[in-house]
Amino acid sequence: MQEAEARRLGHLLSPVRMAEYEARCAGDPVVALRLHCWNTEISEAFYGPLQYLEVSMRSVLTSRLITMFGRADWWAHPRIDLTYGARQRISEAAQQIQRTGLPADPQLITEELSFGFYVSLLGRGNNYDQRLWRPGLYQAFPHFRGPRRELHRKVDYLRVFRNKIAHHGPIHHRHLVADHDAILECLGFIDGGLAAMVERHSRVKGVLARRP
Repeated sequence: MQEAEARRLGHLLSPVRMAEYEARCAGDPVVALRLHCWNTEISEAFYGPLQYLEVSMRSVLTSRLITMFGRADWWAHPRIDLTYGARQRISEAAQQIQRTGLPADPQLITEELSFGFYVSLLGRGNNYDQRLWRPGLYQAFPHFRGPRRELHRKVDYLRVFRNKIAHHGPIHHRHLVADHDAILECLGFIDGGLAAMVERHSRVKGVLARRP
């Protein structure tokens, strides 16, 4: 690719956005555009492992909460005392479903809630340690040994990483091998077989090997 074409395409993508890439490529617009394309490819590769983490966490946490509170709409149990922010997210999820013409039943609400919502259930919340974690939420992660706050730190780190990818941000400068290992570690807390399957089919290592 010629330099003039690389600059033209970079301008279409956003001069501000491409400036960050050019700064890492000695001002070379061709190399910067190549790095930008690779950043897109590695972001796509991370989508699969992060998806499995998000879906499995939602599944195992929901299962435990239904068992603990004895109802599909576990968030409505008078003992749970979710934070105001969590209750707002549930209300917004119900409204979003209703706008599509569907009834806001618990299963649909469960699937509408974000990864960040489920990560927040492992945070401090309204004394979540005593209300949620110790009464049974820890059982969603049978292979984790440690305090709740440590697990929350690990998955919240991955929440931030996921959002960076979702908003098309640059991740090329990160320690991406460590990020991949962190996803597999958290999957392993849920189930070793699940972590092994995700690792076996992950494209991350192959894309990393092609880094420009």
